[in-house]
Amino acid sequence: MPPELPTTSPRRRTLAAVLLFAMTVLAALAGTGHGPPVWTAGLAAWGAAALLWPQLARAQKRQALLLAGAGVVAFGVALGRGGSPSLLGLLTQNTALLGMLAAVSFLRLLRTPEAGSAGLPRGRGALWRTLGAVHVLGAVINLSAVFIMADRIGADGKPRQDQAAVLVRAFLAAALWSPFFAATAVALTYAPGASPLGLAASGMALAVVLLWLAGRDTERSSGNRAADFVGYPMQASALKVPAVLAVLVAAGHWVVPEWAALAVISLAALAVVCVVVLVQQGARAGGHALYGHVRDRLPGMSGELVLFLSAAVFASGLRALMDSGGLWLPFSAFGVTEAALALAAMILLAALGIHAVITIAMASAWLAPLQPEPTLLALVFVQSWAIGLAAGPMSGIHLALQGRYGLSAAQLARANVRYCLQAYAAAVVWLAVIGSVLGVRLLPAWS
Repeated sequence: MPPELPTTSPRRRTLAAVLLFAMTVLAALAGTGHGPPVWTAGLAAWGAAALLWPQLARAQKRQALLLAGAGVVAFGVALGRGGSPSLLGLLTQNTALLGMLAAVSFLRLLRTPEAGSAGLPRGRGALWRTLGAVHVLGAVINLSAVFIMADRIGADGKPRQDQAAVLVRAFLAAALWSPFFAATAVALTYAPGASPLGLAASGMALAVVLLWLAGRDTERSSGNRAADFVGYPMQASALKVPAVLAVLVAAGHWVVPEWAALAVISLAALAVVCVVVLVQQGARAGGHALYGHVRDRLPGMSGELVLFLSAAVFASGLRALMDSGGLWLPFSAFGVTEAALALAAMILLAALGIHAVITIAMASAWLAPLQPEPTLLALVFVQSWAIGLAAGPMSGIHLALQGRYGLSAAQLARANVRYCLQAYAAAVVWLAVIGSVLGVRLLPAWS
């Protein structure tokens, strides 16, 4: 039986919940250009992190201290070199990202239409429909979609290895384009100037390829072309809310292009959730559900909160170090070949257990002097998330499946190795295509 996590007093959790909600609203308003400065949301985030620190697991505390400590050392070296680094990044670096993650967490309140009591579909058709279902729903309601489907399709509520692999691959492929995924928020944060719509369009095209690779690999591994695969009975009604959200986000970027992308996503998610919940449940019950989410669920994101704040310290320190004298770079420009090499390194680090947020923060600061094309860089970041987490035994989705269903995270990761190699090859080809569209050169420029 796993050890119990430390707890935080109800008063501290309640105050942290208030601060996290304030962070969410302040970050969204700051992104519109008509609200308070974003550092006010940063203050709320750091206050909530301090209150929730006791409830973190020991491994989470150790990771946060190592990241923040490395950032502090980098700041010290930059000062020693005569630099004058700005500390404002500690309050602004990942604040909009955290606000979006908190806003998107409200999507869990949306009810997914029941799949019905009929028998579960089987065969190749069921495989491909399940891939599409978890991809589309996961793009909006995130990991909840995986659990909903795994509970439904697994015998006695526990999915088989092949079913889990399908859910993991299709879910992570949504990281390539979904504005409601942490991957997109991280990519847009660490590749400033990237086009949100350009990233979504290029990522969506690659996601289709990865879904095909995932399905084809499952068919080949089954030995009978997935004839015995038990899938999820997807209903068209489940696509209504994702479609509305997608339209709202696209319209927001078009109508108010001066608003930050993460602010548009946050406000769209909050607006849709409030309207749908209040209409479905009524004013009193809906209001209670929204309040309960703020009180009970927002403090539950303490692990993400501390990770992203410590990553902000690390990234700000590393950037200050680069500004004060730089670090060695093996090449002098960032083209398609360099993007492919960076992607390979990031996937390898993810497979070794290093969180994608850390590798993205490192790559962003390290490559900044090369002034990479921002949309191409953002595409590399979401590719590393979609492919690297499938290969990583310590990725959140593998650990979640292990904790909930008793599946081995290491075995899940090993089962994805062939798929990840194929996905990487497809990603490199797609980088070349997008690079040519963006006017980025193909061949390397070594230092």
